[in-house]
Amino acid sequence: MTSKKKPVIGILGLTRMSDPGLYISGEQVFMSGTNVRAVQRNGGVPVVIPVSALAEDAEAALGFCDGILVPGGDDVTPWYYDEEPLPVIGAFRPDIDDAWMKAGQYALKARIPMLGICKGHQFLNVLMGGSLYQDLSLQEGERIQHLQRFSRTYLTHHVEVEEGTRLAALLGAGKVKTNSMHHQSVKRLGKGLKVSARACDGTIEGLEDEEGLILGVQWHPEDLVDSAPVMNRLFADLVERAGKRCGR
Repeated sequence: MTSKKKPVIGILGLTRMSDPGLYISGEQVFMSGTNVRAVQRNGGVPVVIPVSALAEDAEAALGFCDGILVPGGDDVTPWYYDEEPLPVIGAFRPDIDDAWMKAGQYALKARIPMLGICKGHQFLNVLMGGSLYQDLSLQEGERIQHLQRFSRTYLTHHVEVEEGTRLAALLGAGKVKTNSMHHQSVKRLGKGLKVSARACDGTIEGLEDEEGLILGVQWHPEDLVDSAPVMNRLFADLVERAGKRCGR
């Protein structure tokens, strides 16, 4: 008797150059093991999708996926929201963002559910026509610390989750403790999106759409699956949405 197939979750890959070595050096395709583990422990089959495959043919690269995880990474290329890079921006990778944009556009067309984390959260907003603050220093008002020190498993500030949102159904409405590792944030919301969580300084920490295709969080839940087990629900929700799409 065969077991029920699990939903396949495509994790959009990153690239980096390895240090010169005797046998292995050059460009590597990689992904944080915590993202892979979070998907796997919550019922999905994680598959890292290389940037080159997305750039060449996003449909072929993602056609077998039931859901998509858009992970953290470098800053989003500001050209996608009609801005030039300011001195305060960090490193950005147009090659990766070009490929991810093709992936996002295909996912919207094919109605593949997505979960965005940190950069992924910001990227989904830009995908939907929104914009970003290139640095939190450009955001009005006094700000709390958003780039924590030491362990990624630490909970360092609160977000206020809005009642009646999908995020509230997963984590509960009201104050939720999170980690925080970012210097950019959502500015103008993308079309069809609504805010599901904010930090006390007004920073948008969660967004979602009405159709259940898009959910984004500014923090890193993949690093909290043990220290804050409630965060597993974000990945379980992606797997559940993916399973409904593929009829499993």
